[in-house]
Amino acid sequence: MTDTFPQVMLAWLLTYALHSTVLLGVTLLVLRTRRVAPAVSDVMWKAALVGAILSASTQSLLDRRPAGSFALGGAEVSPAASAVPSDPTAEHALTELASAPAPTATTPSTVSLGEAAGDLRGGSESAATERAPRPSATLVPMLALGWLLAAVVFVAWYVGRRLILVGRLGDRRAVAAGPLPTLLATLRLESQARVPVRLTASPSISSPVALAGEICLPEVALVDLDAAQQRAMLAHELAHIERRDPQWLAFACIIERIFFFQPLNRFARAGMQESAEYLADEWAVRHTGGVPLAKALVKVAEWIQASPLGVPVAGFAEERSQLTVRVTRLLDGAAGSGAGSGVTRAVAVGAAASVLMLTAAFAPGVRARASSAPATESASGLVAAPDAGQSESDVPAMRGEEGRRPTDTTIVRAVIARLSDEDAEVRRAAADALGRMQHQMAVDPLVKALDDEDREVRRAALHALGNYERLRVPAAPIRKQLAADDAESRAQAVRLLGELRDRTSIPTITQLLMDLDPEVRQAALSTLDDLEAAISDDLLLRAMEDRSSDVRSHAVSIAGERQVLATVPMLVRLLDDRSSDVRVMAAEALTEMRTETAHNALKKAMTHKDPEVRRVAVEYFGEEHDK
Repeated sequence: MTDTFPQVMLAWLLTYALHSTVLLGVTLLVLRTRRVAPAVSDVMWKAALVGAILSASTQSLLDRRPAGSFALGGAEVSPAASAVPSDPTAEHALTELASAPAPTATTPSTVSLGEAAGDLRGGSESAATERAPRPSATLVPMLALGWLLAAVVFVAWYVGRRLILVGRLGDRRAVAAGPLPTLLATLRLESQARVPVRLTASPSISSPVALAGEICLPEVALVDLDAAQQRAMLAHELAHIERRDPQWLAFACIIERIFFFQPLNRFARAGMQESAEYLADEWAVRHTGGVPLAKALVKVAEWIQASPLGVPVAGFAEERSQLTVRVTRLLDGAAGSGAGSGVTRAVAVGAAASVLMLTAAFAPGVRARASSAPATESASGLVAAPDAGQSESDVPAMRGEEGRRPTDTTIVRAVIARLSDEDAEVRRAAADALGRMQHQMAVDPLVKALDDEDREVRRAALHALGNYERLRVPAAPIRKQLAADDAESRAQAVRLLGELRDRTSIPTITQLLMDLDPEVRQAALSTLDDLEAAISDDLLLRAMEDRSSDVRSHAVSIAGERQVLATVPMLVRLLDDRSSDVRVMAAEALTEMRTETAHNALKKAMTHKDPEVRRVAVEYFGEEHDK
């Protein structure tokens, strides 16, 4: 059974919820109980915010099942059981059979997983074999759709607030004259800043704001701050741009709203914003000194009565609650020294990467549906899960010829038993499943199913036998299907006899060239060609006049390959067939005839209306070097 998109989405979201709770919770606990440098806390918050997405996606893509994982459709297999490779074909067959209806004394009912498991366990009715019920068929899509709609609403709200901010800054002007552009250019040169920066000013804000590639200043900052304070202010905002804090903050805001069910994302966004301010202060102190920056912060704080912006931004003094701590760090020299725990940023990055890999490898997750552990057959004939210490070679399984993947014989027998079910749909599903298993044990039961009273069951059994390699299937029961009452079965039987290289069926297959169904006629012609059977000129000519263009095309191809000279006049006529494929095949067949009639027809075909026919004719005369 294929997982639906809502199932996969909901499983991924639940896995993300688990991983993000672990990563963000541990980060919050560490930073609340231990003093670390802003550079380290910045790495920790970013790694926790992004890491949960990466680890959940990695588990989903690699199909990992760490210990403790569970599934929406039931309990997850244990690590010991999953260590033994299962047969996906058998699992698919059992799942399909489990969903097929089975009859009762009065009305048909659905075959449960418990019934299928009972067959595999020799009729055991132990309660331990029962599996957890799946969620409602409508609950999973409803939950997935509810999350999607809520996420869209919250993200749209954030985008709307950003647009309001852009509207408020719509009256900003470029600052091209005065000392500020020179100060900014000097800072970029001294710091070797790589990101181009645009300097603007607006009367609508009261604190400097760093946007993507732009520093927007309040108009009052151009006149109320001295040169040293202006330089420190510009250095702080330039640091935000160099560190790409505006982009990181916008990303964190979007994640916070998409995964609204994870409240710890708000702590991550606030922690990133706080660390960004401290790190921008440190960068500015290294280039301008701490006192001018502290004075600038105090001055800007006097202009701000309340936060004028509706969304978090990488500003200068937007977070008033941080101002006292920041000013104290600047005056004490802590911002310039990068005081903290002594853990370097490089070590923090390495540790974060290790934690993310461990989370992806070992953190429990959620899967769309549970997987059954591979079964082994015990001495008593019951099916049991393999022991934790049991290797793959210890599992008794039958390997088909030519190295087919293993299929437990108990599973095959259980599915074969369904071929005798009272419900035709169950019998059809069993035939389909056995066709995918391709086990020699199933050949005779499938051959017997060719006599089933239900047409769909007979058709499914025939298609199933078509999946088996030649010499495994007896030809005689297949030949009986050449007289089946439906065209699809006749065509499938013809093709299967061709794969079996059954030359004793050639006379009957030849008669099917006159069948009323074009698919049967095409299958008969193709099979006779594959078996290199003799085809009379009359039958071949009749096939070249068939209503089906596929039959005509194949007949023309056979005439050319076998150089049947009696078909040359017909081939000349078919140069003007209504089907382009037939016209081209007729031209190619004429190149094999080597008669004067064919030669003249090809000479005339060099001016044919069909360019492909002209191409064949020109290539023919080019090879013949006919002047």
